[in-house]
Amino acid sequence: MPDPKGLVFTLVESGPNISEEEYHDWYDNEHAPARLTIPSFYNATRFKACDGVKPTSLTLYDISEPRVANGPEYQAVFANGSDRDKRMVSTLQYLTRRSYSVIYSLSHPEASAFLPPKFVFYVAMEVKPEGEAYFNKWFKEEYIPMVMKIPGWLRSRKFTLEEHILFRGCVKPEVPVYKHLAIHDFSSDGYRETAEIKAATSTPWQNEVMKNVVGREMRHFEFLKVYKCPEMTQM
Repeated sequence: MPDPKGLVFTLVESGPNISEEEYHDWYDNEHAPARLTIPSFYNATRFKACDGVKPTSLTLYDISEPRVANGPEYQAVFANGSDRDKRMVSTLQYLTRRSYSVIYSLSHPEASAFLPPKFVFYVAMEVKPEGEAYFNKWFKEEYIPMVMKIPGWLRSRKFTLEEHILFRGCVKPEVPVYKHLAIHDFSSDGYRETAEIKAATSTPWQNEVMKNVVGREMRHFEFLKVYKCPEMTQM
């Protein structure tokens, strides 16, 4: 599989009008597999929230490049979905779909043996335009090297938002959408309580950088299921 240059990031809250059993059956056996028939959609991994915050479901699709996220092949899959697929999408309490460009990715030398990760921690930020260069310098030169020292760290990826589509929005408070996204993968839980993560989030340089940050969201999820494209399943 070529290195993905894009990401589809989907947050879902099934809501009170769909049973948990039907939601999982639809997503596992119909919704995600249909999208992985698109050659430029390489895989998908679904996570469930472990931070007590809604939306409670996150799916990450590695894609060849951002433009395929809503390209003709995706639109065809979406339009030709089954009656149940259309009904479920229209019944979900909350559904937001974002596409991102991959800026860079750093991995532990043995990360491939532990991916998909058991836990993901994502941070999304909005930065004043005049502060973006300084923010990016801090992020790459100080923050990521410190995150890499956290026990259980596997991988860190940085993304830039390309497009955001809100299909349904009934989750309160409103889920923010910010330009900068970092996703950190871990092989085990407990990283939130480590001295290393506290050190990474409390430096003098970070305090300076945060003066230009006008919005921030942090979420924690644990692994639920991985989906692979049909070609990889047959290997």
